[in-house]
Amino acid sequence: MTDTNTCEQTPGGSDRPPVPDSARRALTSDLMRLGRIDGPRAGVSPAAVARGYEKAWRITERWLPLAGQRRLAASGSTADQARWERLITATARPVRPAGRPSFLGLVELAGNARDLLRSLRDTEPPYVPVVDVAARITEAIEDGHYLAGASLSPATIAADLHLPVGSVKLALTDMAEQNVVELSATGRARLAGSGRTDRPQQIADWLRELIAVGAYPPGTQLPIRSVLARNLVSAEPPISAAIRLLIDDGTLICYPGQRPIVRPGHPHAGTKVTAFARAFAQLPGPGGPVDPSDTRIREVVRVAQSWWKARLSPHPTTLEHYLAQLIGIARHLMTRAGVPDLRIPAYGDRQSPLDRRATQERPDSVIVRIIVGATSATQAGPEHRVWHTACLAAAVHDLLKLTEATGDDAPRSSFDGAE
Repeated sequence: MTDTNTCEQTPGGSDRPPVPDSARRALTSDLMRLGRIDGPRAGVSPAAVARGYEKAWRITERWLPLAGQRRLAASGSTADQARWERLITATARPVRPAGRPSFLGLVELAGNARDLLRSLRDTEPPYVPVVDVAARITEAIEDGHYLAGASLSPATIAADLHLPVGSVKLALTDMAEQNVVELSATGRARLAGSGRTDRPQQIADWLRELIAVGAYPPGTQLPIRSVLARNLVSAEPPISAAIRLLIDDGTLICYPGQRPIVRPGHPHAGTKVTAFARAFAQLPGPGGPVDPSDTRIREVVRVAQSWWKARLSPHPTTLEHYLAQLIGIARHLMTRAGVPDLRIPAYGDRQSPLDRRATQERPDSVIVRIIVGATSATQAGPEHRVWHTACLAAAVHDLLKLTEATGDDAPRSSFDGAE
């Protein structure tokens, strides 16, 4: 058996560190050798087990100095230092062997040795240090790419920032110690910090706004929780908490066994709807043709909602483009629904073709949600703007389903949504 030389000879005969490609080749070669150490034939006798131990130690001893260098270079990352410390300790030859070598112990040693060599190979140049990975993630958070409260997997972050998943996991561990993120038992990271939004209060404020414009008139029941969750692109628990807040302040009334009811005679219901309708009519639409096909509409809706669900903050130009697309699509669907002048149908109005079909939510309520959602999204701050855009997308999708239910034929050619 010949040992793998991990150093190159200079013309004077002195050793120098291997270049990255030769080091990777040497590590790959030793990984292949380690793959045969703990096979079934290695446990046929105590002597074979002892030879396996010796071979594993000889292979790893050549790489332990490099692992020590990696540990020193990781001084800025507690998690990275702990990784190298664990790998070095698990593969180093003990000063005093503890008892007779066992085959199970050989399997564990071989596995640790492979982990060490893989880690060394993965950290060969152009490797990004864990400290730099944490800095890139922090920069993405500060730039608003990830919103407060976002729950993200290391794989998602690695794909977004073009970084190794292993390095992202170590960086998140360091960031969790600094209270920048919170790590779940499954390794998902939730953004922490003072910017976290009180979701029940945020949802309660939005429901109060919808009630004020008449989306849910006095004396009517709110939609069921699952429908509200879809309309508000939110989970049911914070919606339930928001409803309790509205019950406490008298906006809603709740009788046992019934859905919450908007308090009859609510003084603010419908008072803002005209102002919102005027503001919606003045919103800029897309600057070019928009594809009004149902497939394209659903794709725009999906993208707009996916940002909020993943707590991602798209580039402002991208968000502006999709918001304009949704506004143009909404105007097209309103025309298809028989509301060409953007008039908000009065409650009980039976002239709209949408009212010929019983639906879970009234079509006039959907139109009000669109008008308020579009107007609010253009005026909201970064985090609220992404959420309001998602709510607008949900309302546009509901109107799409209602217009499909009427059996009306929608135009399939491109149109200019700008007014």
